[in-house]
Amino acid sequence: MRIIDIQRIEREARALRAQEIQRLQGLFAERLSLYAVLMGHSLLALATSIGEIIRPAFSWNPQADVRRPRIALSKRLNRRLRALFAWNPRRGAC
Repeated sequence: MRIIDIQRIEREARALRAQEIQRLQGLFAERLSLYAVLMGHSLLALATSIGEIIRPAFSWNPQADVRRPRIALSKRLNRRLRALFAWNPRRGAC
């Protein structure tokens, strides 16, 4: 009959458990860094798109309106509505 060395088995189990915890910590750190990079790219893209949205508010030149004739509001709305409903997804495919 073989003698069972309980202390050796416990030491091996603790060592395996420590290795597994270290492996999981490394995996967690790797995924967390990837998540941080992706979140950073998303925030940068969001900041860029917000910058593009508010750019006209800061680039308005009152002298530019003097040179070109003013188009009536009804005509501008009509053009925008026509452009909205005249959208053709196949136009770019040609």
